Amino acid sequence: MDDRAGGVNPVLPIHGLGATVAVLPDGPRAGELRLALEAAWARCLPGPPGVRDAGEVRLWLAEAGRSVPGDLDHGKAELAGDDLAALLASATQAVTQALIRAQAGRILLLHAGAVCHPVTGRSLVFVAPGGTGKTTLATTLGPAYGYLTDETVGIDAAGRILPYPKPLSLRTASGRPKDETSPGHLGLLPSHPDPAVARVVVLNRVAAPSAPRLRELALLDAICALVPQSSSLYALPRGLHRCADLIDATGPVLEVTYGEADTLAPLVADLIGVP
Repeated sequence: MDDRAGGVNPVLPIHGLGATVAVLPDGPRAGELRLALEAAWARCLPGPPGVRDAGEVRLWLAEAGRSVPGDLDHGKAELAGDDLAALLASATQAVTQALIRAQAGRILLLHAGAVCHPVTGRSLVFVAPGGTGKTTLATTLGPAYGYLTDETVGIDAAGRILPYPKPLSLRTASGRPKDETSPGHLGLLPSHPDPAVARVVVLNRVAAPSAPRLRELALLDAICALVPQSSSLYALPRGLHRCADLIDATGPVLEVTYGEADTLAPLVADLIGVP
């Protein structure tokens, strides 16, 4: 694909959740867009061969302050705009959705963050709805534990996690798109080569600072907490059984009520080990 600045923009293969999305930067500022994507997605660019094909996401970055041409072939550019930050934020959502679609019905997909012990690979999966603390907890724990994801955790039938070390979407000034920041830029450790679920917790973040409170969930309550935070569970053979098997293998799910992320460090050390 020709860059309007005169170069060639090869496809960026972004890997995560055991699948690969082909991202194609295009438009007059394709070179700038590519560099930004490479920086933000550095942890997801190298990947093992044979991962599942998750299709393409095509991006068009117009000149700053100019609208996207009306005759643009939107079959060629699925996402377009003149604001680099906004386009990067939209790209993160599109890549995540493509990876989830590719693995729907194949692996257990939870709306969760995860970190792993850097030596043993024992991993903590923290489940919560969007905007309730997963990214903050990942950035807090990531300098000591391997960063696996802050968005979607993919788990195979053996309890192994398929990492998705995507950029972290950090809040900025009101009215601006989130800043897509690479885990390396934040000092987060890379994943262990073979991370596996050691424990699952459900986050309940409260506004008032307080010491963490733990509640062990009965099996049925745990499944009822996980199902709304799953993706395409209906398509996964024996989906509810897969949830139950994971809980049986890793111990009771804990509901964790807390105020500040750094207060959870002792609990994490207790559940997956001191790094």
